[in-house]
Amino acid sequence: MVMIRVFIALALCGSFSGLLPQKKAVYVTASFLGSNRLYLENLTREDIRVFEGDQPREVQYFAGGEVPVAYGVLFDRELLPQPDEDPRIDELRISASTAARNVAYQLIDNCLGPQAGWTATYDDQGMNIALDFIQDASRIKDSIERMSGGRVTRESWLFGPLFNSVEKLGQRHEKRRILVVFLNTLDIKTSGKMKPLKNLLSASNVEVFFAGFAPRSTVARGLLPAQSEVALRELADVTAGAAYFTNMEGIEGLGRRMANQIRTFYTIGFESDSPGEQPARLKIECTRPGVKVKTHPVVPILQ
Repeated sequence: MVMIRVFIALALCGSFSGLLPQKKAVYVTASFLGSNRLYLENLTREDIRVFEGDQPREVQYFAGGEVPVAYGVLFDRELLPQPDEDPRIDELRISASTAARNVAYQLIDNCLGPQAGWTATYDDQGMNIALDFIQDASRIKDSIERMSGGRVTRESWLFGPLFNSVEKLGQRHEKRRILVVFLNTLDIKTSGKMKPLKNLLSASNVEVFFAGFAPRSTVARGLLPAQSEVALRELADVTAGAAYFTNMEGIEGLGRRMANQIRTFYTIGFESDSPGEQPARLKIECTRPGVKVKTHPVVPILQ
């Protein structure tokens, strides 16, 4: 009789445990914009509040700059200098190619550190790897210094190289994968494939940042600068990246501004008991006054 009661008790426990909500780990990513329009660095777990369906959740995982990152740096050959090109337009202005390199160097100095990265160029023939993955910032900068535009006769085509770059970064084990593309404007052929590109990028777990250097007053090959800016922002937005543009004035510090955004991308983890595949409506807050929170659709693969 005692054994029967024990069996019934165990069976009931098993039945009730099956009715209990099964908690699952959920990871969201966010950045935090201060009142000075700069993204906040050095946030701690105690600065963050997470709510799921208006219910507070304990932050069980929190990571920022310590998350390993793999970088890819892709240059449009149309933007690179010709072998005999003067680095300056005149006494007051540097060329677009010189400006792009300077921004790349700023970005590497402020972000790369011990992280792995590769560099490549692209044109109408596809992508050419200049330096494969290496954990050496000085060699990465040197590979960019050696890049040249040659005599490009046809409009560069970004679609294939962008696809290949995302695929290359997707093979890495790092928790974050970041691609930075330097170009004048987006080419017309690629702009006609926005939907498949967005589908690719939104599913890629790669953050894409664009740096465009076409002056608004200049008509270059490809889309008009204003049209290019709209398209590149759309592509960057689906990856939680960003697009930056310059008319060659006030370019100093652009690389640092990009680095600030890249460095301040936080991953936050908690346990959800939502019955569906996706967690209930999420809200992330920062306890510091005047801070705006930007949540991102891309969630790093945490293993």
